[in-house]
Amino acid sequence: MNKKLVALAATCMASLPCVANAADVQLYGLIDTTIRFSTNENAAGDNKVQMTDGALTGSRWGLRGTEDLGGNLKAWYILESGFAPDTGTSLQGGRLFGRMSVLGLDGDFGKVAFGRQFTLAHEMIGSYDAMGIPNNGIVGYQAAYTGVRYDNTVKYIKSFGGLQLAAAYTFGEVPGSFSTNNAAGGSVAYSSGPFEVGAVYQVSHNVSSAYFGLPSSQASKQTVWAAGGKYKVGRGQYFLGYTNNRLDVADYRNDSAYVGAKYELAPSLVLIGQFYYDWLKHAGTGGKRLTTAAMLDYNFSKRTDAYIEVDYTNLKGGWIALNSMPTFTNSGNTFGNSTRLGVMLGLRHKF
Repeated sequence: MNKKLVALAATCMASLPCVANAADVQLYGLIDTTIRFSTNENAAGDNKVQMTDGALTGSRWGLRGTEDLGGNLKAWYILESGFAPDTGTSLQGGRLFGRMSVLGLDGDFGKVAFGRQFTLAHEMIGSYDAMGIPNNGIVGYQAAYTGVRYDNTVKYIKSFGGLQLAAAYTFGEVPGSFSTNNAAGGSVAYSSGPFEVGAVYQVSHNVSSAYFGLPSSQASKQTVWAAGGKYKVGRGQYFLGYTNNRLDVADYRNDSAYVGAKYELAPSLVLIGQFYYDWLKHAGTGGKRLTTAAMLDYNFSKRTDAYIEVDYTNLKGGWIALNSMPTFTNSGNTFGNSTRLGVMLGLRHKF
């Protein structure tokens, strides 16, 4: 009997590291589903009613965890998969972990991350957008300027009090050429109390289908820089930003200014508003874009909320042709029409 107890105790002790490691793994995600009405959803100008993904956030599930390596050093990872809540299909081209696939180290030296991850331009521009570059493609069109996510990327972040510096490099992985398909960027942000400002600069080479559906013959160097800030006072938080985007061979130049706000009407009710104005220059022609959106979000709890969102876009000149390209920002395509009005009713749950 004693031998059996000893054997059982030894088995339990041997299993403890496995239990501890398992405890470091966290399953998380969110499901954000909406019913959307929108105008001008084909070349004939017909309206459309559909069930679709969230207004602000894309649905996803993921795994993340850390391991303490001692000496104030930790290993960490994030594996995150996007999916369409209305059909259950995988997004990001059907990738298993298309949203993020990152392994990193965090210590006194800063934080370093390796893998598929958001670009510095996307993170910085989203920080000064009241809607965080929304998931709704017609409003979140600036995602096309940022590259959103890059594969094969190493990113480094270091904070010095309220100052944060970051750098990122994406390997092109083309034999015989170090620069083909690569990208590099840097950002700086400073925060003090309720106030924050920041800026980013990013260069990507041989950009084609990833940007506005350009053919390979127009593969271009894309240069993006942006600056912005946000300020929190009382129940409100206010946002201001500017993005400068350039493509050399394809000859696109965009200047975008945006302003927004979040205001807590009640402890469980938040109003969000965002306004974008974009100037386009392409092949000797110009175009202008006005996009605005407002959202009223009611929180039933910390995990579940419901919202109504309204957005309106008006295009002029070259922006009509650009926004009608078959691959332009997916759901943001206006099919040759100059306007779109949309209304969304959504329900979101985090787990």
